[in-house]
Amino acid sequence: MTPLQRRQFGKLVAASLTSTVVADISSKAFAQKTVSSNESLYGVNVLSTSNTRNRENQTPPVELNTATLPIGKVISANLLDQKVLSKVNLPVFSVENLSPVPKKPRAFFFADSDRITKAIVLEDKTLVISTVSNTRNGQFNHLIYSVGSATNRQFRAKKVLDFKSSNQTIESLLSLPNNKLLCIVAKEGVPPFALITLDFRTGKILSGDELSLPSLPPNHRFANLCQDAKGNIFATEIGSEGIPILISMNLQEKAIITGKVKIKRLTRLTFEGRPLVNDVKDLGFSASGQLYALATDSSRKNNVLYTVDVKTGKMELVKNFAVEKFVFSL
Repeated sequence: MTPLQRRQFGKLVAASLTSTVVADISSKAFAQKTVSSNESLYGVNVLSTSNTRNRENQTPPVELNTATLPIGKVISANLLDQKVLSKVNLPVFSVENLSPVPKKPRAFFFADSDRITKAIVLEDKTLVISTVSNTRNGQFNHLIYSVGSATNRQFRAKKVLDFKSSNQTIESLLSLPNNKLLCIVAKEGVPPFALITLDFRTGKILSGDELSLPSLPPNHRFANLCQDAKGNIFATEIGSEGIPILISMNLQEKAIITGKVKIKRLTRLTFEGRPLVNDVKDLGFSASGQLYALATDSSRKNNVLYTVDVKTGKMELVKNFAVEKFVFSL
């Protein structure tokens, strides 16, 4: 190689190295810009509605509260008050899957009613709210879910299908890969409880048990599914003592003898040194890994947001939070 060729080759190498460094810096700067420093906190309430509503094929109206919070900070009373962004009332939605579900008239019945059983956010940022409508002819389970971008969000609804009896209710749910949902179900909200899976695309209960889900004690109550960033699933369990216990499981950890997913009973939930008397209303992890609980205060009149120490079960009050369910989302 001649001196001239060596000089030209050196210039080409330097130019290539410079462009590579610039491209790398640009990509890192772009990545930094796209990583959000905030997360959304959604709170939902069910609204009153006319008793003439078709509770099988129409959802109850829902109030959706949204707050934006900085990632990595434990929520404080002042922080939550300052960052409330919006409150939107979602109207009654007709379900898109009109297939009938089992019905059975009941001899003893007080009045039609509706309740929210869980709010979750799927991997693609779809917000899903599960509701149960109680009628003389049975219980009807619905999924209200978002479509479109966050700036142009709309909502639709599905009915949960393929329950074998008319009194089955979804008491909590959790997002799984491949558009599946893990659900805690019961009979009109009372024991026995069971774990099942649901196909979110069709709204149908799945009959198989690919996950090897464990059986639940027949006289215990279970609720409040949530999941941390490592894939560990948490919930609450109440036995004969009436005290809620924080439990966990990982779908990859199976018992050697049964081959079923193992349930770990972690600790009692406590506040100010005393065990809770009633179950919490909801559990959820923030992006920072902090576990929060929604429960009533000492007067049992107001819903309050608490932090929860996963290792000890100790709960600390954050502030009043007038919602029935909540969920975090990036």
